[in-house]
Amino acid sequence: MLKFSIKNLLTRKAKFIMTTIAIIISTLIIMFSFNVAGQINDGIISTASYYDIVVGANGSSTDLVMSTMFFTGTTTDTINGEVYEELKNNKDVREIVPFATGDNYKGNLIVGTEKTFLSSKDLKEGNYFNEAFEIVLGYNVAKENNLNIGDQIIGSHGIAESSHSHENSPYIVVGILEKTHTAYDNTLFTKAESVWETHTEHSHEEDDDESQETHNEHSHDYTAILVKTNNPANALNIISDLNQKGGVMAVNPSTVLRELLNNIDLVKNIVYILCAVIGVMSFVIIYMITLMMMQDVKKDVLLMRLLGMQRKNISGIILIQNVVVSVIGVIIAFILTRVALLLVNNITASVGIIMNYAKIYNEEYLIMISVIIISLIPSLFSLSKMFERSLEDEK
Repeated sequence: MLKFSIKNLLTRKAKFIMTTIAIIISTLIIMFSFNVAGQINDGIISTASYYDIVVGANGSSTDLVMSTMFFTGTTTDTINGEVYEELKNNKDVREIVPFATGDNYKGNLIVGTEKTFLSSKDLKEGNYFNEAFEIVLGYNVAKENNLNIGDQIIGSHGIAESSHSHENSPYIVVGILEKTHTAYDNTLFTKAESVWETHTEHSHEEDDDESQETHNEHSHDYTAILVKTNNPANALNIISDLNQKGGVMAVNPSTVLRELLNNIDLVKNIVYILCAVIGVMSFVIIYMITLMMMQDVKKDVLLMRLLGMQRKNISGIILIQNVVVSVIGVIIAFILTRVALLLVNNITASVGIIMNYAKIYNEEYLIMISVIIISLIPSLFSLSKMFERSLEDEK
């Protein structure tokens, strides 16, 4: 029955291809939209769940959180190192991580911090940094630039590729992180002292004595500080105290990202509505094309009835044809969804969210099964109409 069904389909190549394309388009759009929305939501929630406070210079709270938790650039101003020391000595602070940024390697941000910041990340090879100018690479940075343990790299000034490179301050690669499918994959990590010394060297090259002295006085400033407290109440008190002092801004990352998620949810709902409209339109197209195909097989059904084939066998052959078309369509759509995720990753990576093309939600399987079932409805309807007529009437 399967061989006969496939041969029968190949005699109607045009309609077979049209039906398959309609199934591919509708399934691809729905699966892709669902997957992207899910990964963005999961990425933001998982990132915001650990640290209670982000401290930085006055400005946009969203920019501050995105730059420290998703490495989407860096803030332009810094905060005095005294703020870090004060928080470090606060008995309500369980963990504190400083950030010193301002350089990049081929467009990938170099983050000066402490190795405890990477304690939750596994190493693919090598070790965490211990000394200044030792650097740990994200998985993608190492792979795309063919870097290995022991290699030396030169950072550039700023958060994007620039003509000014710190030739006198090379980094040595001591570790490479395992792939995390997060912004860590596109980032480099070193000690904060590395960033300070690099910028001090840059200052010596360009500034006069007076500006050098001023620069050195502030060389231990930070672009941001991440804080984990003993409980949420402590976090609220620290945020309030810091914001009252002025000169710095303290925010709760979960609150900021929740507001961002609300905006994303609105966009996501609009996308889902558009997907539903496209899905309905695709179903109508599939329905019409399937009805056209059923008109073509009407004579085949009549012939099989005259030959004495049972109704269940005839129905089986026709339904197998439709299942074959649907399965081919959803499989191709599934593959194209993975390809689309790879392509869209170039866009989402710029905002610190990495698309994992291998990430599959259970709902995606449900979507594929639903498409197959829905595509059978026109065939079942047509078959019931055909069998309502007796052979005498057909004659």
